[in-house]
Amino acid sequence: MRMTSGMLAVVLVMTLGLSGCATMEEHQKTTIGAGAGAVGGALLGGLIGKNTTGVVVGGLVGALAGGGIGYYMDRQDKTAAQAKADTGYSPAQGVVVRVESAKAEPVSIAPGGTVNLGVTYTLLTPTAAQTMKVTETREVRHNGALVANPTTQFTRGNGTFTAALPITLPANAGKGSYEVTTTVMVGDRSSRGMSSFTVK
Repeated sequence: MRMTSGMLAVVLVMTLGLSGCATMEEHQKTTIGAGAGAVGGALLGGLIGKNTTGVVVGGLVGALAGGGIGYYMDRQDKTAAQAKADTGYSPAQGVVVRVESAKAEPVSIAPGGTVNLGVTYTLLTPTAAQTMKVTETREVRHNGALVANPTTQFTRGNGTFTAALPITLPANAGKGSYEVTTTVMVGDRSSRGMSSFTVK
């Protein structure tokens, strides 16, 4: 399949340095194509972890149109046993997903810079070895208008994880405050966290 100039631009954006997440693991086996269902500057990148396969879908619109979505990064903070001990989890609770925190780094950024949309969450299931399909959605709004909606979909085991998706802002990104709602869904269970950043 021939790669278009737009797709080549995505490759360049996705190879930019991602400072501030040096302890995170980059998923570099990446599939690149046009974002389905998104408009104006929509980008799509894939992610493949050590024991997971998945994809990043969604796009950048409005005040962020023309920007880029970088490599998804994550790390496991707690094993299944540690997470269960810390939360007092019981198998009778069924599947539990809980966002522990969400943050955007840096909190103040200039147009053309990169902001990392991070989330830390815990996933627990009755069977410790069980894996579940996880959907992480990051909705970014500027002046109430949706300007980004990248979503990651993949499988994950039990434990507590921190994940980040870098977004490189276009040089003409609108100034002001951007509100980020990060939702983690596992089956019919979901949890969300809020964060924000400001474009100077």
